[in-house]
Amino acid sequence: MHNWFISDTHFSHTNIISYTGRPFASSDEMNESLIHNWNALVEQDDTVFFLGDFGLGSTEYLATLCSRLHGNKICIRGNHDGSSMKMRKIGFLFVLESAFIKIGCHKVELIHVPSTPTPPHFQLHGHVHEKRSNKLVGTQLNLSVEVWDYKPVSEKTIVALLDHAHQDVCTAKHRTS
Repeated sequence: MHNWFISDTHFSHTNIISYTGRPFASSDEMNESLIHNWNALVEQDDTVFFLGDFGLGSTEYLATLCSRLHGNKICIRGNHDGSSMKMRKIGFLFVLESAFIKIGCHKVELIHVPSTPTPPHFQLHGHVHEKRSNKLVGTQLNLSVEVWDYKPVSEKTIVALLDHAHQDVCTAKHRTS
């Protein structure tokens, strides 16, 4: 079993294609590509932390899309998601506003909209799409699909990024003391 992280799929949101410069001719093409990319990496018994903005459409329609996605899905609600009850009906096991989890040796906050000012702890987020193309800015890691080639990100990849960032922070502090 593995853990995966992803944000801002915006299934069936036609306008998101032009808003963010997604490389799809239609929302149907985008939906199928996102589902394919997800299922090519995620196994049925894996856990996926979804950091908000799943998609547009009726609860029933979104439930059919969600049922095609592998893994046990946990939702951190985004600003375009419905109520917690709706998100559970769509197919998420748990629906939260935010959460703290341990990733590797790091205490990490899962949230949709990145905090301002930047927190002292690591924060995984979405919401900013391609507007923050540097994946890691300070302690904030952008998991919007646009910056991850429209694929979920493995915990192993995130641990490596956080370890490297933590080392850089520790090295910088050591130099100034």
